[in-house]
Amino acid sequence: MPRVSIKICTTLHTILQHESFDNFQIVHLRDAFIAASANDQNVIESYKFIYRQVVRLVKKGLLKKINKENEKTVIYQKTEQFYQVIFVTNERNGGTKPSSKFQDITDHDPIHLLKERLKESEIDLLTSIGESEEYMQLYKSFPEMKEHLEFMYMLARENSSKLLGQIKAIKSVLAHQQK
Repeated sequence: MPRVSIKICTTLHTILQHESFDNFQIVHLRDAFIAASANDQNVIESYKFIYRQVVRLVKKGLLKKINKENEKTVIYQKTEQFYQVIFVTNERNGGTKPSSKFQDITDHDPIHLLKERLKESEIDLLTSIGESEEYMQLYKSFPEMKEHLEFMYMLARENSSKLLGQIKAIKSVLAHQQK
């Protein structure tokens, strides 16, 4: 039987090929996609794009959708077919990385650097919130692990608070710089 080839966004392909990226939620894939993307990414548009791609891969049998019992959580898992398909990569929407000349100019612009840092902190915050929510879900599923899960939950919440403080600080500096 000949191997099938499927077109996929280069960034998405790179993330999905990583062996640790299995049993994931769409928001986790979206966060990794935004973090790895060269262009500015809108969180909502990125989610829609990732969702469409995941649904397409599920229909082709490359990913398996798993609904957790008594939870609203949906997990996606790579199937054996995923490892047998030939992926043809392309840039999303024809997007390319910024030219090096543009990159050199923006690398020295404090407003641009602050906006980049703000974007990274916001992504980290979303990841941290997702992590703390997952610890709560795990606690409900595995109450015998209460002590460890509570500790990990508190660490994630503390990290979220620190990130929120960083975001507030960066936003206030940006507001001052843009006056």
